[in-house]
Amino acid sequence: MLTEQQVSHFNTYGFVIFRQLLNPDELKTINAEVELRLSSTKRYTSPDDEPAYMSWPNLGPETPFLSGLPEDPRIYGTAEQLYGEDAVGLSCNAGSFVNVTHWHPDADDFQLHGFKFAIYLQPLRADDGALRFIPGSHRRPFHDEVHQNIGEAVGDVCAVPAYSCETEPGDVVAFDFHLWHASWGGSTDRRMVSIIFVKNPRTPEEEQASRKAAAANVQLRANLARNTFDIPGPEYHPHWLENPRKNPKRQHWIDRMGELGYLDAPPPETTA
Repeated sequence: MLTEQQVSHFNTYGFVIFRQLLNPDELKTINAEVELRLSSTKRYTSPDDEPAYMSWPNLGPETPFLSGLPEDPRIYGTAEQLYGEDAVGLSCNAGSFVNVTHWHPDADDFQLHGFKFAIYLQPLRADDGALRFIPGSHRRPFHDEVHQNIGEAVGDVCAVPAYSCETEPGDVVAFDFHLWHASWGGSTDRRMVSIIFVKNPRTPEEEQASRKAAAANVQLRANLARNTFDIPGPEYHPHWLENPRKNPKRQHWIDRMGELGYLDAPPPETTA
C-alpha cells in the first residue's frame, strides 16, 4: 500500500523507490529463474565477441515465481492504487543489459498511461548502471521541453542533470512511462526484471493509444525474441494464458490484453 507521501512523490517526480520490498529468499529464487532463462539465450548458445542485450518473458511454467509476481499484492496493489482496480498487468520480463542506456522515455503518447517496476539484481551506483531520472519529466510541458532540448546529450548521458537511483538487491523502483531515464556505465551483464502495468483505457483516445502501443509491443517483443533465442517462443506462454488457478485478476488482464491486441500474433519476419 502506497502512503500519501509516496503517491505524491510519484505524481510529482514520476517515480518511487520501495526499499527492500523483496526478501533474501525471494531474491534467491528470482536469481535462479533469471539464470535459468539467460542460460538458454544466444549469449550462451551462440556466443559473440561482444555481448548483446538479451530480453525474455517470464510468464511461463519454467519461472513460476516470476510468473506469479505481477499477482503479488505488493505489486498489483500499487498499480490499482494509482490507476484503479481494473489496471492491467501486461508483462513480467527480464533482461541482461550491456553498458550505457541512452536518454529516452518509454512512451511519448500522453493518452497511454502506465508504469514499470524495475528490479535490479546487482547493487548499482551512479557510474555503474544505476537508473538516472529527470524528475518531473513525465509531465507536460516539461516532458516536451526535454525532448526538444536534450539534443546531443542523448549520446552523453552524464551531461544531463539527473537523479541517480542507486539501488541494492531487494529494492524495487516504479516509474512512469513518460519519465525520461537513462543509465551510465555498468557491466555487460546488468540484470533486471521488469513488470509493466497500464491503466485500463476508458476514453476513445486512450483506447486508440493502447491499441497502437499493443501493436508496437507485439513487433518489439518479436524482434527481441529473435535476437535473444535461436528458436523464439511465445511472448505469453499457453500455460499462463490458461490461468489454471482461475485467478480473477489474471483473467481480467488476459481478457483486456486480447481486446487491445497484446495477444495478437507477430507479423512474419521479412527478409531483404
